[in-house]
Parts: sequence; C-alpha cells; structure tokens
Amino acid sequence: MEDEAVEGRPRIHPDDKVSELEAVTSDAPAIPTAPARTARRRESALLAVLAIAGAVIEYPLAFALKSIDRSDLARALPFLGVTVVMAALIPLSLRLSAELGLPGAPLLAAKIAGERLHFSIRSLLRVSIGYAFLAALAGASVLVLVIVPLVLIQRGGAGLKLPNTPMMTVAPGRIAFVGASVAIAAAVSEEIQFRFVLYAILGWMLRLMSRDSRGHPGRRALWVVTIVQGYLFGLIHLAPLAGTMFHSTPKLLLGALVMPQTWEGVVFGRLYLRRGLEASIIAHASMDVALFAFAAIGVSRSG
Repeated sequence: MEDEAVEGRPRIHPDDKVSELEAVTSDAPAIPTAPARTARRRESALLAVLAIAGAVIEYPLAFALKSIDRSDLARALPFLGVTVVMAALIPLSLRLSAELGLPGAPLLAAKIAGERLHFSIRSLLRVSIGYAFLAALAGASVLVLVIVPLVLIQRGGAGLKLPNTPMMTVAPGRIAFVGASVAIAAAVSEEIQFRFVLYAILGWMLRLMSRDSRGHPGRRALWVVTIVQGYLFGLIHLAPLAGTMFHSTPKLLLGALVMPQTWEGVVFGRLYLRRGLEASIIAHASMDVALFAFAAIGVSRSG
C-alpha cells in the first residue's frame, strides 16, 4: 500500500500486518546515521511541544467555555502531569514505532527528513473525514443503546431530562469559535499521547502475545493494543466524574467500557494503524469541531 507510507518508513497494510520491507544483507539492526538521529531528535522535540502545548491550550479554554471558575483549573493539573509524562516517553515511542513497524507520524517525519510522500493529502483527508464520521457514529451508538437505557432504568422509567449545562448559556458564536479551538488542541495532544505513545509502549509489551517473522506485533496483539488504548482514552475522560458519579474503583473501571470516547478511541486507533498520526489527528479534530458546531446551532435555535 504505497499510498499509505512515507518512503523508507514502516508500512501498515489494511489487515494490520506490517508489510515486508526490502530484504537486507545482514540480520543486524541498522545503525541510524547522524542525519537520521538528528531528524529523530527534531521529530521527538516537536511532538513533545505539540502534546504539551495542546493540553495547556485545551484545559483553560474548555473551562472558560463551561463558565467554570478559574480556581477549578487546579483540577486539570493531574491531567497536565500525565501529558508531561507521556511527552517524556515520545523519544522512546519514536524508536519503538520504527522497530515495531508502526506508522508513527509519516507527514511530519517526511517533512523533517526531506523525503517524498507516497500518498496524496487529498486521499488522507478523505479517509480521515470518513473515520471521523465512523467515530461519531460509534460514540452516538453507545450513548443511545447503552447510556440512555441505563439512565432510564436508574430513574425507574421516569423519563430522560437533559441536564442544563453551563455551556447552554454561552453565546453560539463563542461555542463555535472556542469549541473549535478546544477541539483542535485536544485532538493534537490526545492523539500524540494515546495513539502515538500508547501504541508504541503497549505494542512493545504485547508483541509477546503474537508477532510476525520480523518480530513486529501480529494482528491479535494489534487488536488488543487498539482496544486497551481506547479503554484508557475513555477512562481518562471519565476520571473527572469519578467523585460525583462513581463511588468505587470497580464501578469507575466498568464505567469506562460504556464511555463513548472509549469506542471513538478504538476507531481512531484503527485509523492510526492504517494512515498514521496525522490522519487520526484530522479525524479527531473534525469530529469534535462538528460536535461543537452542532451544539452552537442547537443553542442558537433554543434561544
């Protein structure tokens, strides 16, 4: 699948198996040249800056959008701490991605190394938008088929009343503009953390479960990694509600299984395997921007 790869970098086939690269004359691992090491350091530094900057931009804007007091920003500090830790793992993740045949960030790597792309940007955008729709459908399905029935059962069939969230009092234009900024910042930061870093770390751990002839994770291992990183993606979004909705750790862990973000993360993970980090960022941002746009339209009509 040459349209899904950057020249000289690992490729992922649609069946999630790493394609066989050209045969080498020695079984010894290739030693990176000085330019390659420099390019890798630049790529690591840029990804780390993007991950941290995205989180720093996301949280204040998200709280401002919800009209929450600035003192509540302290609640974001643990999540910023997680982002810093994940950013510190980016150099290791970049090396592991190359070893495991994971796609990494093909556009960014090609730009830094001055390599030629084997796929069109138009094709990348088309596939990413398609996966954005698929992720939104997965999240909506979980909401309608699981969460709403559970709420109705808990209320004894008394009916479902939509909560009056603070965002409903915000001007539609502000929701659209600030929401789009939050969506883009979150997509960049979260995709780097959950797709790029977690896939590399979990892939390295779980390739013991199944691997191909080159030592890359096999299909079974990749599926497990996809589900686990999606679950962790949902869990981190559920964590802020732990004190009010879940009063025990088992309930919290079980609740993450029915979070829409969990299954959206699975979809984004599949896209990452097929097209790389940039594609999952585009899909994630597109879905969230669309959701904020719909929210702005809903508020304007309700007013």
